[in-house]
Amino acid sequence: MGTRALALILALGVAVFVGVFIWTTVWTLDPRDTISADPSVTAEVSEAFSDGRMDVQVYALGGRDVRVEIQFMPDTDAGAAAGMRPVVNFAMVDMHMDGIAPPLQLVEAGVWRADVELPMAGRWVVSVGFGEEFAEVEFDAR
Repeated sequence: MGTRALALILALGVAVFVGVFIWTTVWTLDPRDTISADPSVTAEVSEAFSDGRMDVQVYALGGRDVRVEIQFMPDTDAGAAAGMRPVVNFAMVDMHMDGIAPPLQLVEAGVWRADVELPMAGRWVVSVGFGEEFAEVEFDAR
């Protein structure tokens, strides 16, 4: 009887330890971190600028969360745009309101990422560019 009771107490202790570990891990996760590492692209555009090419990919992650990935490939003789940070602006299509300019995070040279939670679902346009040259792409946020 003593050996069975000891085994039961030991098994119960291990189960509680594992349960607390799993609960703590799941509880502290940011829901955006649980999204697939490679979600499918919702919209994309590639635009030729005077100093290079800009590729923009939009990922509508759900819950009005959107990620924009930007890559600028400067020409070999590119001017000032090669070292500049692009301007990003989200605006609702057919709405007359100020846009949203999320902060950009530099991933590597010429590659930026922005995560934003849009204030409402609907049809949006994101503009990305330098000075007077912009690439624009529309997408649905739900």
